[in-house]
Amino acid sequence: MKNRKYKMAEPIQIGRLTVKNRIVLPPMNTNLTSEEGYVTPYMEEYYIRRAKGGVGLIVLEAATVDKNSRNHPVQAVLYDRKHVASWASMVEKLHRYGAKVSVELVHYGSEASIPPRESPSGISKFKEDPGAILTISRIKEIQKQFAYSAKLAKQAGMDCVTLHACHGYLLAEFLSPVFNHREDAYGGSFENRCRFLMETIDLVRAEVGPVFPIIVRYSANEFINGGRDMEECVKLAKALELHGVDAIDISAGQPSAYLMTTPPNCLEQGKKLLVPYSAAIKKAVKVPVFTAVGIREPEDIEEILENEWADLICLGRPMLADPDYVNKALSGKENTIRHCLSCEFCLDNLDDDRRICCAVNPETGREAEFCTSNKIEKASDKKRVVVIGGGPAGMEAARVSRLRGHEVILLDKCEELGGTLNAAKVPPHKEMIGRLVDWYRDQLNTLGVDVRLNTEVTEESLDEWNPDAVFLAAGAHYVQRIKGSDGPNVINAFQALTNPAQVGRRIVIVGGGASGAETADYFSGGSVELSVRGAEKLGGELIYDFQKVCEPSEKEITIVEMLPEICSDMDVFCKGVVLATLKENGVSMNPGCRVEEITEEGVRVYHLAEQKEKFFPADTVILAGGLRSNYENGFADKPYSVYRVGDAVRAGKIKDALYTAYVQALEV
Repeated sequence: MKNRKYKMAEPIQIGRLTVKNRIVLPPMNTNLTSEEGYVTPYMEEYYIRRAKGGVGLIVLEAATVDKNSRNHPVQAVLYDRKHVASWASMVEKLHRYGAKVSVELVHYGSEASIPPRESPSGISKFKEDPGAILTISRIKEIQKQFAYSAKLAKQAGMDCVTLHACHGYLLAEFLSPVFNHREDAYGGSFENRCRFLMETIDLVRAEVGPVFPIIVRYSANEFINGGRDMEECVKLAKALELHGVDAIDISAGQPSAYLMTTPPNCLEQGKKLLVPYSAAIKKAVKVPVFTAVGIREPEDIEEILENEWADLICLGRPMLADPDYVNKALSGKENTIRHCLSCEFCLDNLDDDRRICCAVNPETGREAEFCTSNKIEKASDKKRVVVIGGGPAGMEAARVSRLRGHEVILLDKCEELGGTLNAAKVPPHKEMIGRLVDWYRDQLNTLGVDVRLNTEVTEESLDEWNPDAVFLAAGAHYVQRIKGSDGPNVINAFQALTNPAQVGRRIVIVGGGASGAETADYFSGGSVELSVRGAEKLGGELIYDFQKVCEPSEKEITIVEMLPEICSDMDVFCKGVVLATLKENGVSMNPGCRVEEITEEGVRVYHLAEQKEKFFPADTVILAGGLRSNYENGFADKPYSVYRVGDAVRAGKIKDALYTAYVQALEV
């Protein structure tokens, strides 16, 4: 993309508001407010970091218009004059970097995770407590709350407001025939279902004036039986334009199919998910149209804009992974973008009521601690730092240490950088992990890290490198505690994925966590591609469709796991998709089984629930669990500092490896 004019760099008008480029940071909850919902220094620095990264429009996270409507214990709010000052302070700072600012105004309706709830018709995934059915007088009161919050947003210096009419919350509930079964003027026909939103827009317009832009964000596809279809999606856009809305911002899903709002890496369907919808809307209206979900590459952004499939591109998770995405893309340095893995770690953190984080960017959500100066600070004394291990923790420790100004030598016994990531990138839909390895390789080369591959290090030989500090990032090994696990037919998951030719036809995988399940997914042949049709009903199961893409594998695959479920360490979205795929591909999944012995013929287990032994024949047994840190008790009493990072601390995931390496490297 070098040496060309970028469409994404072009300014665009939203009403009378000029946005400097076509990239939008969409609203994402952060859990960075105070308990009372005020903006905090953590929240400020999080958004300022993305403004510095070049984004054109920032839509601040959903702020409730009603003090009783909450979806998170820590919830952004904007329903009282006392909230204005903290928002205004942040907006003023965001403007310094040329970003325009909106805020998403919301009432969570019947889908609020925290009661009390309110709804058009008493219909909710929370069947035992769907909340009160709204009276006409209460409808009018909530509409006025939206309008007053919009007035406060303008007062706080916002450039526009966004009405949150998606994801199954109150405005979306009135629009949806799934939620809205009313028989009065607010239910039934399309026009009646739109009435609540249209009247709200009228009241907002009366408060903010004729030229202040109003954006409406709605789910183009609800992904639920009986939900709005493509035809009604376009019809709604036309109606909103006629009603004076200045831009259409589309998203996807509702709480029973929220994985379609932020699809995981294992769902191929999630890539550029909403482009067909935005393209259809774009043909029907003249106001700007936003598109979102699963857009990762600058080339894809340019294609969407050049073909007029949308006017603005929302980059949510990609801007968590790399807040400088826009500046890098526009300066022809797209190869330096650190890409999102779509691993769902950010969502897992929020679901556990923790602050926003990112697996590949340890600074996300911690900007107030780590990067208020927009860069890693130099150390006061330059040191000679030796990193043992070229996996994710070792590469991150080397990168940060070099940015700190140290002389850095990275030693690894393998032929290539990446460590366990070289196996993790092999299963279906895990290609972004390979991109992460490429990014680190390029970063270390650009920074001038001295990388020595095919170099074994012992406690004795380490002294020869004359280090001032050492990072022990030598990873972990599979513990062979099971009787027979040292047999000739036994290998580990890393060996299996990096050298699949050694794997026989009948496979038993010992360990049904993420590693074992993804190994099974790979060896089952990827003969089918899964897609999500939607939820069967509110709170119901997702309906999966499968398309045959190649001939099925001839391998017979069995997973045995001692815990009561397979994929227990996966996020809920990936777990559902992977389990459905494994089942469709004929993988035998056996939770609740304690492995007693591995023999040359197979694996003998004891089924805990049935209280009896079972035997699974195997040509190859793959160990996919039971890791222990390498050099667990080594490298003690050295005259230099030794820092353990990644699996050398405790066997974990990419997020654990990168975070421990980042924070330890800041200490040297």
